[in-house]
Amino acid sequence: DRLFILLDTGTTPVTRKAAAQQLGEVVKLHPHELNNLLSKVLVYLRSTNWDTRIAAGQAVEAIVKNVPEWNPTPRSKQEQGSESPNEDSPSTDRLRFDRFDICRLLKHGASLLGSAGAEFEVQDDKSGEIDPKERIARQRKLL
Repeated sequence: DRLFILLDTGTTPVTRKAAAQQLGEVVKLHPHELNNLLSKVLVYLRSTNWDTRIAAGQAVEAIVKNVPEWNPTPRSKQEQGSESPNEDSPSTDRLRFDRFDICRLLKHGASLLGSAGAEFEVQDDKSGEIDPKERIARQRKLL
């Protein structure tokens, strides 16, 4: 908890970064605390203070760097064959390549669209001619 307080109230960026790195060391020693630490850091990522957000980002970086690599052991063919296929099992809900239909996805799937951001730019064609109150009202609409 003291490290989190230092993320927020550390007097210098060096102090905040040291606290962030120590949070990463906590994950190295206690990997089971990963979700707990990340949920606490999330609060500081949303802080109104810029330096706190920077320190929280450094904490996330330090935590992620110290997460042990997860290498699950693959199931052998015998283990897979010994289980009876059960329609109620959670594995039936998973996407499988043999059931994936790209045509159906393209026809019925939601579009993921990109943007160059031009629609968010403020257009000040005649900024001198517009009443300041009206200009502010337009800017608020764009938010």
